[in-house]
Amino acid sequence: MRITIMNIKIILASLCFILMSLSSVQAATFTLLTEELPPYAMKVGGKPAGATVEIVSKLFERTGLDYNLRIVPWKRAYVTTLEEKNTCIFPVQRSQEREVKFHWVSPIVITQTGFYTRNDFDKNLSTLNDVEGLKIGSYKGSAAAEYLNSQGYKTSLITRDAPNIQKLKAGRIDVWAADTLTAVHMMKERGIKDVKESLVYFTTLRALACNLSTSSDTIDKLTVELKKMYTDGSVETIMKKYQ
Repeated sequence: MRITIMNIKIILASLCFILMSLSSVQAATFTLLTEELPPYAMKVGGKPAGATVEIVSKLFERTGLDYNLRIVPWKRAYVTTLEEKNTCIFPVQRSQEREVKFHWVSPIVITQTGFYTRNDFDKNLSTLNDVEGLKIGSYKGSAAAEYLNSQGYKTSLITRDAPNIQKLKAGRIDVWAADTLTAVHMMKERGIKDVKESLVYFTTLRALACNLSTSSDTIDKLTVELKKMYTDGSVETIMKKYQ
Protein backbone atom coordinates (compact mmCIF):
# COMPACT_ATOMS: atom_id res chain seq x y z
CA MET A 1 0.00 0.00 0.00
CA ARG A 2 2.86 2.36 0.84
CA ILE A 3 4.42 1.70 -2.56
CA THR A 4 1.14 2.50 -4.26
CA ILE A 5 0.74 5.77 -2.40
CA MET A 6 4.34 6.66 -3.15
CA ASN A 7 3.78 5.96 -6.84
CA ILE A 8 0.69 8.14 -6.84
CA LYS A 9 2.62 10.97 -5.24
CA ILE A 10 5.36 10.65 -7.84
CA ILE A 11 2.81 10.64 -10.66
CA LEU A 12 1.02 13.70 -9.26
CA ALA A 13 4.31 15.54 -8.84
CA SER A 14 5.27 14.67 -12.41
CA LEU A 15 1.93 15.90 -13.73
CA CYS A 16 2.31 19.16 -11.85
CA PHE A 17 5.78 19.63 -13.31
CA ILE A 18 4.51 18.94 -16.85
CA LEU A 19 1.59 21.35 -16.44
CA MET A 20 3.91 24.05 -15.10
CA SER A 21 6.27 23.49 -18.04
CA LEU A 22 3.44 23.72 -20.55
CA SER A 23 2.18 26.88 -18.90
CA SER A 24 5.68 28.36 -19.13
CA VAL A 25 5.89 27.54 -22.85
CA GLN A 26 2.47 29.04 -23.55
CA ALA A 27 3.35 32.19 -21.61
CA ALA A 28 6.59 32.79 -23.54
CA THR A 29 6.85 36.33 -24.85
CA PHE A 30 8.66 36.87 -28.15
CA THR A 31 10.98 39.78 -28.72
CA LEU A 32 10.48 41.08 -32.26
CA LEU A 33 13.29 43.28 -33.58
CA THR A 34 13.45 45.48 -36.65
CA GLU A 35 15.56 48.38 -37.86
CA GLU A 36 14.36 51.89 -38.64
CA LEU A 37 13.49 51.74 -42.33
CA PRO A 38 10.55 53.97 -43.25
CA PRO A 39 7.87 53.25 -44.24
CA TYR A 40 8.36 49.59 -43.24
CA ALA A 41 9.47 50.40 -39.69
CA MET A 42 9.71 53.77 -37.95
CA LYS A 43 8.83 55.51 -34.72
CA VAL A 44 5.66 57.58 -34.59
CA GLY A 45 5.01 59.30 -31.31
CA GLY A 46 7.85 57.27 -29.82
CA LYS A 47 6.19 53.96 -30.71
CA PRO A 48 7.02 51.46 -33.49
CA ALA A 49 4.90 51.88 -36.60
CA GLY A 50 5.08 51.15 -40.33
CA ALA A 51 4.01 48.57 -42.87
CA THR A 52 5.96 45.53 -41.69
CA VAL A 53 5.47 46.48 -38.05
CA GLU A 54 1.71 46.31 -38.64
CA ILE A 55 1.92 43.04 -40.58
CA VAL A 56 4.07 41.25 -37.99
CA SER A 57 2.07 42.64 -35.06
CA LYS A 58 -1.19 41.44 -36.57
CA LEU A 59 0.38 38.06 -37.37
CA PHE A 60 1.37 37.46 -33.72
CA GLU A 61 -1.97 38.75 -32.45
CA ARG A 62 -3.87 36.40 -34.76
CA THR A 63 -1.78 33.43 -33.63
CA GLY A 64 -2.26 34.36 -29.97
CA LEU A 65 1.46 34.76 -29.27
CA ASP A 66 2.64 37.42 -26.82
CA TYR A 67 5.32 39.78 -28.09
CA ASN A 68 7.32 42.92 -27.50
CA LEU A 69 8.41 44.84 -30.59
CA ARG A 70 11.41 47.15 -30.70
CA ILE A 71 13.29 49.18 -33.31
CA VAL A 72 17.06 48.87 -32.87
CA PRO A 73 20.16 49.13 -35.11
CA TRP A 74 20.37 46.35 -37.68
CA LYS A 75 23.54 44.71 -36.35
CA ARG A 76 22.18 44.54 -32.81
CA ALA A 77 18.91 43.04 -34.03
CA TYR A 78 20.69 40.43 -36.11
CA VAL A 79 23.15 39.32 -33.40
CA THR A 80 20.48 39.29 -30.68
CA THR A 81 18.23 37.07 -32.78
CA LEU A 82 21.10 34.66 -33.38
CA GLU A 83 21.90 34.39 -29.68
CA GLU A 84 18.64 34.71 -27.72
CA LYS A 85 15.66 32.36 -27.67
CA ASN A 86 12.13 33.63 -28.36
CA THR A 87 13.62 36.37 -30.55
CA CYS A 88 12.87 37.18 -34.20
CA ILE A 89 14.06 39.82 -36.66
CA PHE A 90 12.18 41.27 -39.65
CA PRO A 91 12.00 41.99 -42.54
CA VAL A 92 15.04 39.94 -43.58
CA GLN A 93 16.16 38.82 -47.01
CA ARG A 94 16.63 35.06 -47.15
CA SER A 95 20.03 34.04 -48.51
CA GLN A 96 22.09 30.87 -48.72
CA GLU A 97 24.37 32.10 -45.96
CA ARG A 98 21.52 32.99 -43.60
CA GLU A 99 19.23 30.04 -44.35
CA VAL A 100 20.69 27.65 -41.74
CA LYS A 101 21.03 30.32 -39.05
CA PHE A 102 17.33 30.93 -38.46
CA HIS A 103 13.84 29.46 -38.70
CA TRP A 104 11.83 31.32 -41.36
CA VAL A 105 8.31 32.66 -41.82
CA SER A 106 7.99 34.09 -45.32
CA PRO A 107 7.21 36.33 -47.09
CA ILE A 108 6.35 39.13 -44.70
CA VAL A 109 6.59 41.56 -47.62
CA ILE A 110 7.69 41.54 -51.26
CA THR A 111 9.92 44.49 -52.11
CA GLN A 112 11.65 45.98 -55.13
CA THR A 113 15.05 47.64 -55.31
CA GLY A 114 16.09 50.27 -57.81
CA PHE A 115 18.90 52.63 -58.76
CA TYR A 116 18.34 56.33 -58.14
CA THR A 117 20.31 59.11 -59.80
CA ARG A 118 20.36 62.89 -60.00
CA ASN A 119 18.15 64.40 -62.67
CA ASP A 120 21.26 65.62 -64.51
CA PHE A 121 22.78 62.12 -64.65
CA ASP A 122 23.51 61.57 -68.35
CA LYS A 123 24.02 57.80 -68.51
CA ASN A 124 21.13 55.52 -69.46
CA LEU A 125 20.63 52.60 -67.05
CA SER A 126 18.75 49.79 -68.76
CA THR A 127 20.42 46.71 -67.23
CA LEU A 128 22.42 45.90 -64.13
CA ASN A 129 25.60 45.86 -66.23
CA ASP A 130 25.22 49.60 -66.81
CA VAL A 131 26.29 50.43 -63.23
CA GLU A 132 29.62 48.65 -63.61
CA GLY A 133 32.40 51.04 -62.63
CA LEU A 134 30.01 53.49 -60.96
CA LYS A 135 30.12 54.33 -57.26
CA ILE A 136 27.03 52.72 -55.73
CA GLY A 137 25.71 53.93 -52.39
CA SER A 138 23.76 51.76 -49.95
CA TYR A 139 23.83 50.87 -46.27
CA LYS A 140 25.10 48.01 -44.10
CA GLY A 141 22.70 45.09 -43.87
CA SER A 142 20.62 46.08 -46.88
CA ALA A 143 19.33 43.45 -49.28
CA ALA A 144 20.40 45.70 -52.16
CA ALA A 145 24.03 45.82 -51.05
CA GLU A 146 24.20 42.09 -50.38
CA TYR A 147 22.83 41.27 -53.81
CA LEU A 148 25.16 43.69 -55.60
CA ASN A 149 28.19 42.43 -53.70
CA SER A 150 27.27 38.84 -54.54
CA GLN A 151 27.24 39.82 -58.22
CA GLY A 152 30.70 41.37 -57.99
CA TYR A 153 29.71 45.06 -57.79
CA LYS A 154 31.38 47.32 -55.26
CA THR A 155 29.23 49.37 -52.92
CA SER A 156 29.93 52.30 -50.63
CA LEU A 157 28.15 51.48 -47.36
CA ILE A 158 27.12 53.61 -44.39
CA THR A 159 25.21 52.70 -41.23
CA ARG A 160 21.91 54.37 -42.24
CA ASP A 161 20.26 54.76 -45.63
CA ALA A 162 18.90 58.31 -45.43
CA PRO A 163 22.28 60.13 -45.74
CA ASN A 164 22.76 58.47 -49.15
CA ILE A 165 20.33 60.98 -50.61
CA GLN A 166 22.62 63.87 -49.71
CA LYS A 167 25.68 61.88 -50.83
CA LEU A 168 24.00 61.43 -54.21
CA LYS A 169 23.07 65.11 -54.50
CA ALA A 170 26.64 66.10 -53.56
CA GLY A 171 28.16 63.76 -56.16
CA ARG A 172 29.90 61.56 -53.58
CA ILE A 173 28.15 58.53 -55.10
CA ASP A 174 26.96 58.05 -58.70
CA VAL A 175 23.87 55.97 -57.96
CA TRP A 176 21.88 55.11 -54.89
CA ALA A 177 20.65 51.52 -54.58
CA ALA A 178 17.49 51.62 -52.48
CA ASP A 179 14.18 49.96 -51.81
CA THR A 180 11.67 51.72 -54.06
CA LEU A 181 9.06 52.30 -51.34
CA THR A 182 11.69 53.58 -48.91
CA ALA A 183 13.24 55.88 -51.52
CA VAL A 184 9.91 57.47 -52.42
CA HIS A 185 9.04 57.94 -48.75
CA MET A 186 12.40 59.54 -47.92
CA MET A 187 12.33 61.89 -50.89
CA LYS A 188 8.75 63.02 -50.20
CA GLU A 189 9.57 63.56 -46.54
CA ARG A 190 12.53 65.77 -47.47
CA GLY A 191 10.90 67.52 -50.41
CA ILE A 192 13.56 66.26 -52.83
CA LYS A 193 12.65 66.59 -56.50
CA ASP A 194 16.03 66.46 -58.26
CA VAL A 195 16.52 62.70 -57.78
CA LYS A 196 14.87 60.14 -60.04
CA GLU A 197 14.33 56.39 -60.29
CA SER A 198 16.50 55.14 -63.17
CA LEU A 199 16.12 51.35 -63.02
CA VAL A 200 14.26 48.76 -60.95
CA TYR A 201 16.43 45.67 -61.04
CA PHE A 202 15.69 43.39 -58.10
CA THR A 203 12.65 41.86 -56.36
CA THR A 204 13.09 40.49 -52.85
CA LEU A 205 11.04 38.28 -50.53
CA ARG A 206 11.53 39.61 -47.00
CA ALA A 207 10.89 37.25 -44.10
CA LEU A 208 10.54 36.92 -40.36
CA ALA A 209 13.67 35.12 -39.09
CA CYS A 210 13.54 33.51 -35.65
CA ASN A 211 16.12 32.04 -33.29
CA LEU A 212 16.81 28.36 -33.95
CA SER A 213 15.40 27.38 -30.54
CA THR A 214 11.92 28.39 -31.73
CA SER A 215 9.74 25.29 -31.97
CA SER A 216 8.68 23.98 -35.35
CA ASP A 217 5.06 24.09 -34.11
CA THR A 218 5.33 27.84 -33.55
CA ILE A 219 6.94 28.43 -36.95
CA ASP A 220 4.25 26.31 -38.64
CA LYS A 221 1.51 28.18 -36.81
CA LEU A 222 2.90 31.54 -37.90
CA THR A 223 3.38 30.34 -41.49
CA VAL A 224 -0.19 29.09 -41.79
CA GLU A 225 -1.60 32.32 -40.35
CA LEU A 226 0.57 34.46 -42.65
CA LYS A 227 -0.85 32.62 -45.67
CA LYS A 228 -4.35 33.38 -44.38
CA MET A 229 -3.42 37.07 -44.11
CA TYR A 230 -2.47 37.10 -47.77
CA THR A 231 -5.62 35.18 -48.75
CA ASP A 232 -8.04 37.40 -46.84
CA GLY A 233 -6.38 40.63 -48.04
CA SER A 234 -4.98 41.75 -44.67
CA VAL A 235 -1.43 42.22 -45.99
CA GLU A 236 -2.62 44.09 -49.09
CA THR A 237 -4.78 46.41 -46.98
CA ILE A 238 -1.84 47.31 -44.74
CA MET A 239 0.57 47.85 -47.65
CA LYS A 240 -1.84 50.17 -49.48
CA LYS A 241 -1.64 52.59 -46.56
CA TYR A 242 2.07 53.11 -47.22
CA GLN A 243 2.24 53.13 -51.01
